[in-house]
Amino acid sequence: MKRWLKRGSLIVAIAAGLITLGGWRSRPVHSADYLQIRLGFFSVSVAINDLQTFAETGAAPDELETYLRYLPPGGREQFREALNRQFQVSPVAVSQVTYSNIGTDFLTRLGNIIQTPSGLNGQKAIRAALIVSAADPEGFSALSFLQNFPTVGIHIDGRRLLTLQQEVSSYFSYRDAALTAIATQSAAEVAAADAISWETVPDLRNYGEVRFTKTVLQLSNQFPDIPAGQSREFAVDLYLPEGRLTPIQLVIISHGLGSNSQEFAQMAEHLASYGFAVAVPEHPGSNTNYQQELLANLAYTGLDPYEFIYRPWDIKTILNTLAADSTYAQHLDLENVGVIGHSFGGYTALALAGAPLNQNFIQATCEPMQYVLNLSTLLQCRAALLPPADYGLADDRVSAVMAYSPVTSVLLGPENLAQIQKPVMIVTGSSDFVAPAVPEQIHPFVWLETPHKHLAAFIPASHVSINGEVDFGDQVDISPRVASLLTGPDPQLSSNYAQALNTAFMGFYLSDRPDYQAFLGAVYAEQYLSEEPVQLRVISALTAAQLIEAYGDEPPISIYPDSDGIRSENE
Repeated sequence: MKRWLKRGSLIVAIAAGLITLGGWRSRPVHSADYLQIRLGFFSVSVAINDLQTFAETGAAPDELETYLRYLPPGGREQFREALNRQFQVSPVAVSQVTYSNIGTDFLTRLGNIIQTPSGLNGQKAIRAALIVSAADPEGFSALSFLQNFPTVGIHIDGRRLLTLQQEVSSYFSYRDAALTAIATQSAAEVAAADAISWETVPDLRNYGEVRFTKTVLQLSNQFPDIPAGQSREFAVDLYLPEGRLTPIQLVIISHGLGSNSQEFAQMAEHLASYGFAVAVPEHPGSNTNYQQELLANLAYTGLDPYEFIYRPWDIKTILNTLAADSTYAQHLDLENVGVIGHSFGGYTALALAGAPLNQNFIQATCEPMQYVLNLSTLLQCRAALLPPADYGLADDRVSAVMAYSPVTSVLLGPENLAQIQKPVMIVTGSSDFVAPAVPEQIHPFVWLETPHKHLAAFIPASHVSINGEVDFGDQVDISPRVASLLTGPDPQLSSNYAQALNTAFMGFYLSDRPDYQAFLGAVYAEQYLSEEPVQLRVISALTAAQLIEAYGDEPPISIYPDSDGIRSENE
């Protein structure tokens, strides 16, 4: 019995922690009286009032004390802190996000674990509790979420919660093992490399000496199947170096979902200062305006699935337009173009390099929807709404691509990423919780079969880490703690790494600078660039066998899923 009590009290603590992740005081007319965790025939029931007393005073009523005494050392205070921790967030933002398609999908998955007393999916009740709790001027907390749950009780499916706990544990253990495999590979590549005389090495983190000008182009997307009567107008910031011999190499930068061209101005200017022409489009269906419309109650239907098609065609339109203008055509090398993409833009870059949408894999992975730890699949599965077709996304004029924190695992999959035969660098942040490193970047790097591939790991860094300090705007009140979760401990250092890698990669593969090859290796990354608090490792090879060896067992995430999402290389 004590073993079950210990397990049950542990589940209570896990449940509070889980709710803290999604949870967010004003009391509704109806509110929950108890929290019950069911584990087969065994169940643990705790009164919400007892949790409130414990949260406010630290003293636990007898029944709650029965469970709390089985928590590990320090667990009691951690549990109380989890109940009391408050967050500030706009209730409007919470409402709009949770009513979007992506938000609904996520709540449905969470509702399989957090259920109503009748055992029904708790999606609607979770949404109501989130919105009401977010309206509290003091901020929302796990306790207020429990108090605002609009049914008489909250039932937690203990088996599913334990399964999720085990998945989380193994997920992060495997992530750490993958980082160990990268470190081991990096050490091997350092040992095999020639020594470098650091006195003669240029610091590519610094700006170059080339002057440049900026102009803005207004274009209309040329995708042939845009519905009649519609158009997709978009702006392009074009940076042109002065006094350079022609032809000048062109690099195009594709921003991520909810971002814009201005956020990549520093990156564009840095490349232009080394003599590259740089074009930065604003993707109108997935830029900052999309984020603002979502929060302003204008985008309930979620991301237009055609955005997966329009984005690569925005890039094609830029190349077609520049080629049709004799002034640009005679100065720019438009047959040997580089593309840099971040997040959604990383997908864009890889699609242009030759990886078509894997529509069979998308359907197999996204239907039916299941609870997963990888939040980016909620975005990627929007592509399941596209009608089957060959959308012609690849472009032979694209010769080399860099993908920062790309979303790839569902959209492209192993078979289609293996079709890319052009130089690729994938950049991952080890603490990225939006597009997690293992499924979205490390496994896809293993899938690549191009002979010229590189994997750069920023350890630790998160999803928004390559443009320095980020201005999140006034749409959502983001605390410094949450901002750090999005950027990592030193976004400016991560940005410096990105500047150096961009210059080295595009210089070597586009500008025929053989002296830049050493700057794409493990030695330059570890011994010259890397510094605390963000380590940088760059490797040119990694295998499934290395990942399995580092983990020491069958990985919890299939390394090579097939179209049914079940096969791995070691099966």
